[in-house]
Amino acid sequence: MVTLQQVMERLEEDGVLHPAGPYDGRRQVAQVELLGPCTVFRGDTLYLCPEGEHPPERVPEGLDCLLLTRGEHGGMTAVLASGDWTARRVYTQVRAVLEEEATLVEQVNRLYRLLGVTSGLKEVVEAAEEFLHYPVSVCDVSYNMIETSPMMRKLSYGIKRVNAQLVLDSVEIESLQRLQIERKIYENQQAFIVDSEDHPDSRWVFCAIRLQGVVTGYVAVCLPAGAEVTRLDLRFITALAGVCSVEMQKHDFFVTRTGMKYENFLVELLEGRFDDVNLISSRLELLDRKFCRYFCIAVLHCMEPHDSTLFNKHQMAALRAMYPNSMSVVYQDAIVLFLNQDEPILLRERQLAPLREFAQRNRMKVGVSQPFQDILKINAFYGQTINVLRIGETHDPEATLYLATELLPQYLFSNCPYLGLEVGIHHHIFWLQNYDQQYHTEFVHTLRTYLECDRSAAKAAQTLHLHRSTFFYRIKKLEELLGVSMNDSRLLFLYELSFRIWDYLSK
Repeated sequence: MVTLQQVMERLEEDGVLHPAGPYDGRRQVAQVELLGPCTVFRGDTLYLCPEGEHPPERVPEGLDCLLLTRGEHGGMTAVLASGDWTARRVYTQVRAVLEEEATLVEQVNRLYRLLGVTSGLKEVVEAAEEFLHYPVSVCDVSYNMIETSPMMRKLSYGIKRVNAQLVLDSVEIESLQRLQIERKIYENQQAFIVDSEDHPDSRWVFCAIRLQGVVTGYVAVCLPAGAEVTRLDLRFITALAGVCSVEMQKHDFFVTRTGMKYENFLVELLEGRFDDVNLISSRLELLDRKFCRYFCIAVLHCMEPHDSTLFNKHQMAALRAMYPNSMSVVYQDAIVLFLNQDEPILLRERQLAPLREFAQRNRMKVGVSQPFQDILKINAFYGQTINVLRIGETHDPEATLYLATELLPQYLFSNCPYLGLEVGIHHHIFWLQNYDQQYHTEFVHTLRTYLECDRSAAKAAQTLHLHRSTFFYRIKKLEELLGVSMNDSRLLFLYELSFRIWDYLSK
């Protein structure tokens, strides 16, 4: 239902009349009528007094009706008006306002109902196109097209397909920035019209989509040049942006985002949705991030779960200050830091110390992937980081930072089934184990100590508290039992790998 203030503002905006005195703008107006001898009074009706007629002195008890009149009147709540207006003209205008509001409410309710019975924005956008009769799209601030209507997908310019994802091409993004349309999207609370000099044959309507006060995307509607955009159209598009906001709140990423415009694009990268390095490079440049040669991923997991956008925003700002040109995003309940630099990432202590100290201060655990150079493999390295974090917390819960480089065997083993790993242990290890059990010897322990001492006989003998000659006797006997040589480096590597697998399966 429309408030009296909305009605009066529209009448004043259209130049029909001007209020000449105060009124209660909160009053609800459901309909409008011209006063006559057979008028049946209702409390939600705005009554107009025709020229030459006198309004009634009284209304039925219990009703507080509204009367639009030029002069004072005691029988109703009077809304005084000034200007050269006629009751018939005002009647027509008020009817138009009420009908517009009813249409808007009906259509917006339809959009909300679609959210309840469908998954995503597809049907919502299609319904919006059906109402507006123009192409409609929903974009995020990284210039990905979250959803497009059928007519929008047929446009001959501005859209590029990357795998199954539609994105704005670089020319259109540059146009949005150069013409300051992007700035207007961020600044405006309502839908607004743009006649772009880059596309003189069309005009656009934009409206920002906000979550917790942060712009996460926008609605874009394309019209032919010169097409009329009505007040109802603008209000509907503004309401559509609100519906999109509700849908986006269903997804953790949109709820926990912190306002950096590259965040949506970084998530697309982490999920491996791009297969064109040039496109990635150009998109990063347009998102104010330099595309470099060397990459690495760190995932920071809070030991104490929280749900604070302010906390995330503060922590990620601190991380970006420590690692220039990096990017960060809240994704899958963790903070993901993407290192992107021109110099090789060697993960020396000087580079790792700030990250470790940051994690310790904020009670976090952090996993770090191996450095890489092929940006198209980012999804695999993100997966590696997640596994390394899980493995590290299992094997060394007291540590804060876990490097994939130091946990490579465990990472590789975690991708194999138990039986597949077990049959990968060299059969000599099992044979020696059985021999030790039968004859009460210690050949497995001797071999393992020798390998753990970097194949140093002197160091191994000292560790085993054996005389050097006794140790060499054991090694000679072991070689005879297995028919091998302890100088075979390939075989010793297989023994070392077997012991690593053995330890992994024993935990």
